[in-house]
Amino acid sequence: MKYGYMNYRKHLLAGRNERPMNLGDPIQSFAVLELYQKLGIPEEEIVPLDRYDLTDYAGEDVIAVINGAENYEHFCYATRFLPVSDKIHPVFISLHFHRELSDEEVASLRSHQPVGCRDEYTVRYLQSKGIDAFLTGCLTMLFPRRSESGSYEKVFLVDCSESILAHIPTAIKERAEYLSQVIRMHSDALDFRLTPEETAQYHKQAREQLNRYRNEARLVITTRLHVASPCAAMGIPIVLVRDTYDERYQFIDRFLPLYAPEDLDTLDFDSVRAGIPEEVKRTLTDLAGHMLETVRLRVELAAIYNNKIQHIDYSGEEEMAVQRLPMNPADSFEYCIWGVCMPNSYLLYEQMSKHYPSARLKYAIDTYAAGVYKDNIRIIHPNEIEKLVDKKTWILVVAPAAHEAAHKMLLCHYSFALIKGAVCRTFEKL
Repeated sequence: MKYGYMNYRKHLLAGRNERPMNLGDPIQSFAVLELYQKLGIPEEEIVPLDRYDLTDYAGEDVIAVINGAENYEHFCYATRFLPVSDKIHPVFISLHFHRELSDEEVASLRSHQPVGCRDEYTVRYLQSKGIDAFLTGCLTMLFPRRSESGSYEKVFLVDCSESILAHIPTAIKERAEYLSQVIRMHSDALDFRLTPEETAQYHKQAREQLNRYRNEARLVITTRLHVASPCAAMGIPIVLVRDTYDERYQFIDRFLPLYAPEDLDTLDFDSVRAGIPEEVKRTLTDLAGHMLETVRLRVELAAIYNNKIQHIDYSGEEEMAVQRLPMNPADSFEYCIWGVCMPNSYLLYEQMSKHYPSARLKYAIDTYAAGVYKDNIRIIHPNEIEKLVDKKTWILVVAPAAHEAAHKMLLCHYSFALIKGAVCRTFEKL
C-alpha cells in the first residue's frame, strides 16, 4: 500500500496563464513527508496526489494524509477536493475550512471521521455538522529542530507591510533581507494548470526558501502563518505580527505571542525566542501514526472480507417473509400482528413500515399481553378478533405456538399469513 501527500499543481487565471502562488502550500506537504519519514515509511512507497482533484483520482489504492486549507479555491477554480475518490483512504489532519460545505462534502468527511483540524473554528464548524472533529494544530509544527551550534546571521522580513515596517527599528531593517512567501508564476500550459515540470519548480522554490530559514536565519519577522509555524518548529527566533488575526491562527497562539504592529515599539528583538515543544511534536506524530495505522488495518481487513467464496442473500428473515406477502408495496390496507410477546414482531413491524409505507397497523393481538404496542396501538385478545377486526384486514401471525389456533379461527374468514422465520404461508379469504 502506497502513502500519498498533496501535490499543488495550481490552477491558473483564465486567459492569463499566471497567478500568485503561496509557498506555504507545498511547505504543508513537506510536513507530511517529514511525518512519513518519522514513521519509517520508505520513500519509494510515497506518491504525490493532485491536491485539486482528489475526487477523480483513479490510480492504485493509496492511504493519504490530507491536510491544508480549503477556502476560496473551490469558487475561483474548477477544483474537486471533496468527496475523495474511493481509491483514496484518507487520514484528515490539520484541515482548515472557511466556507459552507455541501451535503456531499460533509458526508465524505463524516464517512472518514475523526477529522483532525488545524484550528478551533474548523473544529466547531465540523462538530456542528455532526462530524467527530478535534484540534491537531498544523503539521508544519513537525519540522525538526535545527542545530543550535550553527552560524545564523540573517534577519529575514517576510511579507511585512509598510504599517509593520514603521515599527521595526531602523538598525534591523538596514541589515535585513526582504523576502516574500508569495511568488507569481507564468505557465506555458494549455489547460490552465501548471505543467508537472512547473509544479516541480514551484515546490523546489518552496523547499529552497524553507532551507534558507533553517540554514541562515538569526531572526524572522513575518505576517505569514506558514513561515511562523515551521520556523518555530525549527527553533528559529520568530516574530509573528499582523494588523488582524483570523481563525487560522487558533493553534499557533499556544506557542507564539501574536504581535500587533505597535507592540514592536517596545519589543526587545534580541530576546526573542521560539520553539514548538518536542513533546507536542511527539504527541502529534504518535497520533498521526495511530490514525494512519488504523486506516491501513481497516483497508487490509476489508480486502480480506471482500474475498468471498460465495455470494448469498443475507437479508433478515423478517424482511424475506414480508417480501413474500401477496400485497403490492403501493397498496393501502390495514393489518394486525398476532404474537406481540415475540421480539420478532417488532422487526416485522419495521419491515412492514419499510416495504408497505401506505399500510396501517390496526391492532396488535396476543393471548398474554395487554395494553398498548408500538405507536400506541391497542393490544387485543384473540377472542376479540371477530368483534373488532374488519374482514378486509390482514392478520400476520408471528407466534408459532398460535399458528394452529389461528389457522382454525381465521380460515375462510380473514386473509392471514403464518410466519416463522423467513417462511410465510399465506391464506387469502375467498
